[in-house]
Parts: sequence; C-alpha cells; structure tokens
Amino acid sequence: MATAQPRPPLNTRRSSTLTFNSPGLSPGGNTSRPNNPLLHKVQRLLSANLEDSGTRAALDTLGEQEDAEEVPKSTGGAANGAGVQGVGGALKRGGLRKEVEGKMAEGSREFLQAFSEVNDKLSMLQSHLDAMHVCCDEVQTELEKANTGTRYLLEHAEGLRQQRCVTFPSRFAADWLTSACRATAAVQQSLVHVFLTRFTLSNAELRALTSREVPVGPELFAAMDKTERIRADCRALLSGEAGEGTQAGLDIMEYTAQHLEAGYTKIYKWLTFEARGFAKDVLEVSATVREAVSRLKSRPEMLSEVLTILGTTRSTSILNLFLDALTRGGPNGLPRPIELHAHDPIRYIGDMLAWLHQAMAGEREFLESLFGTKGDDEKVARRVGEVHALSRHRRVKTGVEGAEKARTDWDRIKKLLDKDFEGCGRPLKIRVQQTIKSQESPIMAYRIATLIHFYKVTMERTIGEDALMSSVLGEIMDNAYEAFFATLQAQGRSLLRFIQPPAAALSAPTQLRDVLSTLREIMSVYATSLLENESSTATTLAKREEDFRDVLDAALDPALEMCGKMAEMRQAEWDRAVFWINCDESVLGTLEGYDFVGARRRAVEEDEAKYVDSLTAEHHSHLLKDSGLEAVVAALREKDAATPLSSLPPANSAAILAAQQAFTAFLSTVDPVSSPRLSLLPPHIAASIHADALRRVSEAYAEVWDAVADPANGYEGRDSLLRRMKEEVRMLLGVQ
Repeated sequence: MATAQPRPPLNTRRSSTLTFNSPGLSPGGNTSRPNNPLLHKVQRLLSANLEDSGTRAALDTLGEQEDAEEVPKSTGGAANGAGVQGVGGALKRGGLRKEVEGKMAEGSREFLQAFSEVNDKLSMLQSHLDAMHVCCDEVQTELEKANTGTRYLLEHAEGLRQQRCVTFPSRFAADWLTSACRATAAVQQSLVHVFLTRFTLSNAELRALTSREVPVGPELFAAMDKTERIRADCRALLSGEAGEGTQAGLDIMEYTAQHLEAGYTKIYKWLTFEARGFAKDVLEVSATVREAVSRLKSRPEMLSEVLTILGTTRSTSILNLFLDALTRGGPNGLPRPIELHAHDPIRYIGDMLAWLHQAMAGEREFLESLFGTKGDDEKVARRVGEVHALSRHRRVKTGVEGAEKARTDWDRIKKLLDKDFEGCGRPLKIRVQQTIKSQESPIMAYRIATLIHFYKVTMERTIGEDALMSSVLGEIMDNAYEAFFATLQAQGRSLLRFIQPPAAALSAPTQLRDVLSTLREIMSVYATSLLENESSTATTLAKREEDFRDVLDAALDPALEMCGKMAEMRQAEWDRAVFWINCDESVLGTLEGYDFVGARRRAVEEDEAKYVDSLTAEHHSHLLKDSGLEAVVAALREKDAATPLSSLPPANSAAILAAQQAFTAFLSTVDPVSSPRLSLLPPHIAASIHADALRRVSEAYAEVWDAVADPANGYEGRDSLLRRMKEEVRMLLGVQ
C-alpha cells in the first residue's frame, strides 16, 4: 500500500531579486541615472512581502485535509471510479464553502453534545446541593432548639463552677462570700415562691374545686382555668430532656388532675340538679348554666348523663303541656282547647301539628341557648323546618375545629329534640288516625294527607329523618294516603257498579263531571301545598308529575273505564265517537292549567284526535255524497292510469254535467261555518271538523277539474263541463 508523502507547506513568498537583461534598465547601462524613480518603484514592489498568516494557515489545513483523504482513496479500488471526493473534489466542483461549513456544523454538534452532558451533570449536582441545604437547615434548627433548651442549665452550671473554683485568701473575702451566699439564698427563695405560685393552687381555689359550700360560679371556673394552665405549663416542661424537674412535673400533673376531676364532678352534680328543674313552660338559661355545659363538653360521659336527665324532664313537661292544650286550653281558657274543633278535621289536625311546631321552635331556642350555639352565624333567624346552616357549609370563625364542635352541638340538639317530643307521638297518632278513619270524602282525606306531609318534611329538616316524631308523622301520613286512595277506589267501584247508556245529547255523564270536580279540588290542593323550598332544591316538573301520577290514575281511570262501557252501548260509530269526544273535552278542561298532569293531558288529546279524525272522515264522505261528486271522485281514484276517465260510465260527459248541477246546488245550500250533524259536539271541535271536511271536498273538486282539463281523459268541450274554477269553489266553501 502506497503511503502518501506529506506535502510541503505552500510558499507564497516570491524572490525579490531579478536579473535585468534589458539594457535600458540595467544599473550598469549608460542611460540610467543613480536616482531612477521607475527602478525604485519596481524594486519596492518586488521586495513587498505577499504572505498572510491566516491565508497560509488555511491553505496548510486544506492541504493536510486532502492528504488525509487520499489515503483511503488509494486503497478503495472501486471507489475511485465513483468520482472525485473530499477537498480536492470540492475545489474542482466549486463547493469548498459548503464543505467547510459542513465540517464546522459537525464540530459544533460535537461541542453541543459535550455541553449537554456537562449541563446534566451540573443539574444533578444542583439537586444534591439543594437537598444538602435542606438537611443543613434542619440540623441548624435542631441545634438552635437544643441551644435554647439547655442555655439556662449551662449558665447555671457555669455559675456553680466559678463559685467552686474561687479562692478567698483573707477573712474579708470570706465575709464577702457569706453575703453573696445569703443573696443567692434570697434569690432562690423568691424563685421557689414564684414557682409555687405558678404551679400550685391556693386554698381558696382548692375550696372552689372541692367544697360544696362554694357554689358553682365564676370562682370555680377561674380555679379550673388556672388548673388547666398549670397542666399546660407542665406539659411544656416535660416535653424537654429528662432531668431533676421531671418527677416534680409528674407530681404536679397528678395533683392537678385530681382537683380538676373534682371540679368536673362538682359541675356534673350541679347540672344534674339543675336539669331536673327545667320543667317550666318558660325557660331561661343563665350564663352559669351555659358555661357549665360548655366546660362539661370535655367530659362527654358526664354530659351525656346530664342530657339524658334533661331530656326525660323536658319530655314529661312537654307531654303535659300538649295534653293541657288538647283538653284544657290556655290560661283563663284562652286559647280554647284544641279538641273543641274535632268536628273540623283540617283545623283539628292542623292545630295539633301547629302546636307541636311552635313548641319545637321554643324548645330549639332553649337548647341552642343552653349549648351557646347562637353566634354570628345565626344572626339571620331560621325557622323550624328550614335547612340548617351547617348543611349550607356555613363559615365558622374558629375554622375546622370550630365547625366540628358546632356540628357536634347540633347533633346533641337534634337528639334532645327527639327525646323531648317522643311522649307527644302516641296521643297525636291516636287522635289523627281516628280522624282519618272517619273521613269519607276523598278531598278531605287528601287535604289531611298533604297537611301531614308538610309537617313531616318540616320536622325531618329540623330533627332528622330518624327521629321518633318524624317516624310518627310518616306513619300517620301513610295512613292518611291509604285512606285517601281507599275512598278513591270506593268511588271508582261505585262508578262501575251501575252503568247507564249515554244521554240523547251524547254529553259527558254526570258521574264523570262529579269525578272531575273532585279531581280539580285535589289538584288545587296539591298545587298549593308544595313546600316553599322544593322549587329551588330537588323538585322538578318530572318529579311532580311522578308524585301525582298515582293520584291521577286512581281518580281518573275508573271514570274513563265507565265512559268506555257507556260508549259501547251505542250501536252507531258516529255516536260513540261524539260521546268520547265530549268526555275527553271535559277531562281536558279539568286538567288545563296544571303543569304536573302534562303527560295525562297529552294522552287524552291523542285519544280525542283519533275520534276527531274518524268523525272528519265520515263527515267528509257525507258532504261529498251531498255534493254529487262522490261517484266521479271514486271513478277517478280507482281507474287505471292508461284508461281515459271519459270512458268510464260514472265519469262520462253526461255524468260530469249532472255532478256539476248537483254541486252547484250543494254550494248554494251548504253552511261554511257549521253543520247540523255536528251540533252535539263542542263548538270549536265541530267547527274544526266541518272546516276540514269542506277543505277535503274542495280538494276533491280540484282533482275532478284537473282530470276534466287533462286532454288524456278525452273530454270534448271541457270548458262547458265544469264552469266553476277551483279558486271560486274554495272561496265559496270558506277554505283558506
């Protein structure tokens, strides 16, 4: 293999020494002068250095590159025939600039790759440095805490060490030491006094916590606050390193725990006594009772026992008040006893439920005052039955902990309300059920059911769905609805028991009108008994339709079944259709104006439309026969497309002339507004059927007119056969 020899560096320096053969320019010539300017000019130009370091370096680099490329070419054999490559080829092709730029780009990519690796390493190093800074900050924080916690001990130890190391060479120094020791003892005594004052209870405070002679009040509460503060300070001391003060702190914690528990026991016994005294009608909660209940919340077992006694007391008291309101009335006979209105079911049941509603409102205010839940979040008055503020995500100033505490208080209030009114459930249930059983009118039964339903929803929003009073109201509501549906079913059975044929006028029967009157009253009660918040919470139109569907079916289906059986007693299809239309119109008139019966109204309209179409078709056939066009129209609609109409006997020229004369007579006698045959129908239905039938007659005449005018049907004298134009006939018949 031949080895390329390195090319010597290019030398662009030209020799500045020239041999002048011209005799005119020779320095030895006879004609030259010593200061020849031309000679000096030529010598200066020839002696100039034409080398440039940058250009020479570039040319050397190109030479080395070409030498490096010639080595693989000499061993490439077949590659030599592919053309000239490398720098030499670039020089020959004139693409040296592109070749150099490609080399520079390749070198730049190598630099970028190297810098990318360096950047990744630096990023990793930065993350390690950040983690190290975090660890250092944590260590620094712990060191500062340790330094702060041990500073006092270090200073004290340093003082003791200095006292021990000091030497006193004279008697005066010993006296000075004695004075210093006395001062130190005084300081220590004062420190002990401060410590005892801070971490022990005085005799008065101990008496307030334990003695029965000191009543529950501000003194007891202040002593309990100090005890809690002492325990909090001891916890802070015990949280440090164990030392000589650990045992003292434990002793203080045990000492204060006993006295604090004695204070809670004293509050518990006092509240138990006070709870038995809340049997009056008008209740007032003192600030002491409210504060005692608030402090006893930290002892749930004790508070639960107190609330149990309170609930039993209030339940007995409210039951007695309810029975007095039923039988004796108020003071001096006003208001009068509720049972005096037992003859009026709505007022009787409404007064009982209203009394319970009002009593629950007063009881809720009493309990809210007892638990101290009336705060800034309850500035806006809330009625009994309204959704509680906690369910609307009310804002509590104390944050999440305050919200949880308020929610716990409200749960206790709901349980107490349930307990307080559990005694009223039985007398209320007995009286309401007796009243329901005595009702025979479906309207009265439905009014009672909706009234109970309203108070049931109200109570559930106040005391919850699981409360006993809510269960009682739910049970008597179910009984009321059962009685209501029972009366509707009895009414339906009575309708189907005796069925008479329709009247001669084919009008809606009296039984149907009575049922519709009852249904109208029921729908009016349902429309006006919707709860005030239902429209904005969960009740939609579809939900209201679904709720009322059972009532509508139970009231209307037996009546419509009766109408169907009455219609079957008529032989003529026309009479049956007229009777059904009259019945459907009565039903639609009753359902109109109530959006929660839209589905049934549409079903009745579809049923009526079916009978209207039947009457329209029959009435059109009758009018077409009276007009004389029946035979011609039948022949026109039944003939083949290839058969001329004039060749058919019912539609020849003579028949067309006869039909024209009959049709002219028909136009002179027909009433474009009404027809005697439709007099038994409602006016708007009769007008609609008559107009539709006349429109069909006009269309039939237009078909005959077009057929006569068609040359393919073979009529001669077409203009003389049908003299009235289609538009004229349409105008005479009043067709729009």
